[in-house]
Amino acid sequence: MRIISGSARGRQLKSPKGMLTRPTLDSTRESIFNILANNYGLAGSRVLDIFAGTGALGLEALSRGASYCAFIDHYTRDLIRENAAMCGFEGHYDVYRMEVGRALAALEGQTFHYIFADPPYNKNLVCHTLSCIFGYGLLDSDGLIIMEHCRQEPIADDPAYEVIREKTYGKETRVSFICRRQEGE
Repeated sequence: MRIISGSARGRQLKSPKGMLTRPTLDSTRESIFNILANNYGLAGSRVLDIFAGTGALGLEALSRGASYCAFIDHYTRDLIRENAAMCGFEGHYDVYRMEVGRALAALEGQTFHYIFADPPYNKNLVCHTLSCIFGYGLLDSDGLIIMEHCRQEPIADDPAYEVIREKTYGKETRVSFICRRQEGE
């Protein structure tokens, strides 16, 4: 696994031993960031990476010009710090090593332009994570959530948000782009 583009392009990221994480494939990550670069832009943005694992999504965002990233992962704090240091991002990130709901509550009062979430598949965490994000007001008014999830775990309809784009990768991975529902819809 490597950083695909930007200031840390080509840096190899360390991964944890065992099956504790399911890293986003380089090809999927590249596709996600091509969509963001071509339609939205990352320069100066604040990013949140939930269920961060290696930190690859947040680190890719920093490499492409995001100004700050908050990482949340209960298990891989030291690995994320090591990968961030290797990419030269000291002072541009924080890592929260706690259960996701508690970490999101701790971030209440902050907002993020991009929120990456890659919960473990088939654990009923997709809608719970979205509920916490909107419940704690973490998404900027014009922000975007990029949710990587098992395609068998749908995103429920909700008056707070809408899915504006979805793309399927391989047999089981779906990436959904989610924004605030606009008033009057």
